[in-house]
Amino acid sequence: MIIRPLSRYESSTSATSGLYADDHYIFTEEVGVPRQVEEHRSALALLSVLKGEADVRINGKRTSLTEDCFIVISKGSSLAMEVKRAGTVPVIVIFNTTLSGIIQNSNLLTPPDSRGRTPVDFSLIEYIHYTHASLKTYMLTLLDLGKSCASFHALKADMVLRSILNDLILENYSAMQVSSNLNVVRESTRIDLYKRLCLGKQWMEKHFCTPVTLNQVATIAMMNEEHFLRLFKQAFNVTPGQYLTQLRLGYAKHLLSTTAEQVGVICQRIGFESPSSFTGLFKKRFGITPAAYRKTS
Repeated sequence: MIIRPLSRYESSTSATSGLYADDHYIFTEEVGVPRQVEEHRSALALLSVLKGEADVRINGKRTSLTEDCFIVISKGSSLAMEVKRAGTVPVIVIFNTTLSGIIQNSNLLTPPDSRGRTPVDFSLIEYIHYTHASLKTYMLTLLDLGKSCASFHALKADMVLRSILNDLILENYSAMQVSSNLNVVRESTRIDLYKRLCLGKQWMEKHFCTPVTLNQVATIAMMNEEHFLRLFKQAFNVTPGQYLTQLRLGYAKHLLSTTAEQVGVICQRIGFESPSSFTGLFKKRFGITPAAYRKTS
């Protein structure tokens, strides 16, 4: 693993040979003045921001990258980035092209789907992902390990990068399986619709504790309500409303086992207005009331 300042990435992509990277590279630094990475073709990469915000353009589409999310860049995609505020700390992880190809084509990790296909790119998961705690920990660990030249730290960094890469490949395979549920003939349309559905799904995963309407989620996914509802159920085998309830009940279960908050407080905290409705749904899903679950946990 090689850590370099962002300026090395801005000035040239020769360090990663354009679409090919001969090692794992991490480009990062705290930006002192507005900075811009010109549009170029990228190797398989992961973008995140440890502090601040950056504007990213992937294949001509703009999005905002903040501290609570990350973006996967598929090999061959065009990438441009602009950092407007001083103090921002962007992180660009470029994966070793040879290693990622070996792992990606492993029959153990990526067996063929029902149509006999294996993943050849990461287009299906090339959208905003809201950062989970483990990824943030991974990034901080990698940057800390990169400060040392000890062989043990280098080996540990390689293991962390392999772990991230494995997670992405498995997620890509899962996305390929789920997206095949969409009754769409044209491959490019299927990929676009799946990514839109995932934008709405990810938004729900971030905002499920607040009042959420179908119109809000459909707007995030850039679809009308009827179209979003039909395709979401087609892809994920649940309606958006059912998925929202699953998220809330799962978090309620976590709060019941890790906090001393009263059941009524948890009910309101996760977005349920009626305690009786919450109790009924919780029991239906887990076979036990919230109060009883707390005692057993």
